[in-house]
Amino acid sequence: MKSRRQFLSVIGAGLAGAAAPIKESLAAQQGRPFQGPFGLELYSLRHQIKTGDSASVKAAMAYARKVGYTEIEAPDLAGLSAKEYRSLLDETGLPCTSMMADYDQFKMELRTVTENAHALGATHVVNSWITHQGPFTIELCRETARLYNEWGKKLRAEGLHFAHHTHGYEFQPYQGQPLFDMMVKETNPEDVSFEMDIFWVVDPGHDPVAYLKKYPNRWRLMHLKDMKKGPPTHNYTGDEPVSWDVALGTGRMDMPAILAEAERVGVRRFYVEDESDQAHDQIVKDLHCLKTVRL
Repeated sequence: MKSRRQFLSVIGAGLAGAAAPIKESLAAQQGRPFQGPFGLELYSLRHQIKTGDSASVKAAMAYARKVGYTEIEAPDLAGLSAKEYRSLLDETGLPCTSMMADYDQFKMELRTVTENAHALGATHVVNSWITHQGPFTIELCRETARLYNEWGKKLRAEGLHFAHHTHGYEFQPYQGQPLFDMMVKETNPEDVSFEMDIFWVVDPGHDPVAYLKKYPNRWRLMHLKDMKKGPPTHNYTGDEPVSWDVALGTGRMDMPAILAEAERVGVRRFYVEDESDQAHDQIVKDLHCLKTVRL
């Protein structure tokens, strides 16, 4: 027969053993905070910016900084010169770490794109959209990959990182696989990287986490936006109603899983891009999600 002391010792050990999984579960639930950086794609404040009006651009930058964003990605120069745009960045204390340009600018004005990036202090230069009519095709995909290798090599020689921004249409199926996969495989990793827009990976029916795992060394940047809850979509147009863009953490995106995997594979820069009509207020909620989420 066990003594009372022995009995309590056994019970205590049992309770301690039972408590261990609970403590581990709570620790996992609490997790660790997302470290950022907390960037904003300034396109989010497009309704506040008037082309050629430096005061409105400065006000948008100042607002982004005021609510807690620490850097921006420039969607364009808003009708200003690169020098004027840079002066506004300096005045608001908000660095520009990435700059977008469109396909035709890269094709026709690569030197100007390079000079603008240097003037802004950006380290990344991103193609925002591949000019195309109708569905994205295998021919255009291959031609784009060839041009990307050419542009990326030239930009790398200038100390810049070139990236393609995903926008849904690149996932057009071709012979059983998305054309995007061909684009990745036909571009040189040292010259071409990718900016994952998680909304535009989900919209054509794919999983951001799976694509981060699939090409772990190719993603340098990420656009963060959430999509309203609903059935899976298989849209390859790169276009959805702005009402589908909801505050981070309130839609269908598994933000903890996406952010954790993005950190694991080495994504360097994160930018909230809010395309909703309520973006001025919603970017505050977006940032709150990023600062309170646990991975």
